[in-house]
Order: sequence, then structure tokens, then C-alpha cells
Amino acid sequence: MIAYIRHRMDEFDISFEQLAESLAEDEEKVLPIKYRDAQGNTWDGEGEMPDWLRRAVHAGQTVDFFYIGSSE
Repeated sequence: MIAYIRHRMDEFDISFEQLAESLAEDEEKVLPIKYRDAQGNTWDGEGEMPDWLRRAVHAGQTVDFFYIGSSE
């Protein structure tokens, strides 16, 4: 896998510094997890409510029950 990635980096003239910058930018875009259930399903609170949380709410649980807060 590493050889493949290096080959592709050479093919597209991508340096390790450019790769590191891109990865760092992607990490900044990741939103913190705000909701989690016992099975490890998570949601950042953005966009549509995920199916696992929608099912729990329809079963009578509150969204606040799954709230773990924000690390910001």
C-alpha cells in the first residue's frame, strides 16, 4: 500500500509536505462528536439525524440522553 501511495504521489508530483498540509486541513474540518449511543454510533449534530438516533427517539428516548457535549 505504501509503495502504491508513493507511486501515485510521484505520478501527480505531490510532495510529503503537500500531503501533510492536506491531511492537517482535513483534520480541521472534522466536527467533534456530540452524540453517542452504547453501540458506539456517533453523530456530530450536523445534517440529518442518523437512523440510529431517529429510531431511539421514536422508541421514546430523548436526543439529550445521547448528548456527550462538545470538545470545543
